[in-house]
Amino acid sequence: MPRRRPGAIRATQRVAVRQWARDGGPLDRLSPATAAAVRATEHGGRLGPRPRDLAGYDPDPFHEHVRPGHAASFLVQYRKFLRQPGARLRLEASLCPACPGCQYDDLAVARDALEAVTRLLPPPARAELRRLLTRLDRELRLRTLPDSTPKARWTGEPLPWWHRRIYRN
Repeated sequence: MPRRRPGAIRATQRVAVRQWARDGGPLDRLSPATAAAVRATEHGGRLGPRPRDLAGYDPDPFHEHVRPGHAASFLVQYRKFLRQPGARLRLEASLCPACPGCQYDDLAVARDALEAVTRLLPPPARAELRRLLTRLDRELRLRTLPDSTPKARWTGEPLPWWHRRIYRN
């Protein structure tokens, strides 16, 4: 049986990525290939090795935050929060943090979900999404104040910096 050339295999993979990108539309100023990779990851496809960054921090060990369409809504929520008027912003805690839908009212939990999606992406898409998140994080650091009380998981390990900001409630 004849073997397929590597170029032919790559061409079919690019067509699949283009199909994902075409079906979903743009995703918050990301390239079509990265948007397609995010959508494929959300639909359960693991597209690359898991990175070893953030000192082993995995905000979503069971991948409960990675669901179809969530990354786009989390990016919209992040930008909407940063568009609020005023020099200093305060995060708002969710009224029902145990509820699967209401927990995302807290921007820190939505940022955890974006981190979980980022960690599952292949390297080129991960780098592009990481650049976008870095710009948004820089503005979040500038417009929110740090909280001096240490916050940690039940295991004792400290939470990421976006959980250690001052909350309104």
